[in-house]
Amino acid sequence: MPRFKFVVVASDLLSRDSLRRSLGAYESLFDCAGDFACSATVAGECREAAPDVIIFDLGARSTAELVALQELAANSDWALLVIANRAPDHVLEELVTRRRCGLFSRSNSLDALARATALVALGGSFFDGPLHELLLRRTGRAGEPALSQRERHVLQLVAEGYSTKEVADILQLSIKTVDNYRTSLMQKVGVHDVVRLTHYAIRAGLVQVS
Repeated sequence: MPRFKFVVVASDLLSRDSLRRSLGAYESLFDCAGDFACSATVAGECREAAPDVIIFDLGARSTAELVALQELAANSDWALLVIANRAPDHVLEELVTRRRCGLFSRSNSLDALARATALVALGGSFFDGPLHELLLRRTGRAGEPALSQRERHVLQLVAEGYSTKEVADILQLSIKTVDNYRTSLMQKVGVHDVVRLTHYAIRAGLVQVS
């Protein structure tokens, strides 16, 4: 199971400290490389830290936060997970089209945050329901079968080539549960093997090929 180096970016010290300690508790998954305020130098600080993934807390949605977020989103060297309940439409559009990116609601749990962080670090995406609908509209797949958020996560990881055991470890599920999700996915999208399931994921915009 890979370990991921993360940094936290947030305007206030309390949020940075809380996120750093929370993810740091998952010692088998994450190493903290630092935490930074939303400033004009944050992109350079993140480049120096060289993280696999940046956790960005979009709390106040201030101009400084939005400028810092757009600058970090423009750099493809790292994955990006944004914590927010709301964001301006132009920011959502940018996040939806970015590879290795996600938007995480504050109503989710700490375990869900750990799963989402690992997922985007591995090259997937994590979007709450309304944002996933936006992604489908942009890729012309709005008529696709409705998949739950967990089904989308399993689909992304299976399509990326991870084994059932690896998917179970990343999402903190049992192997049997992952098998059940995979069977349900195949039934919903009308395919009968992993190769066709991967093709579906690519067409749906859940997985991108280089």
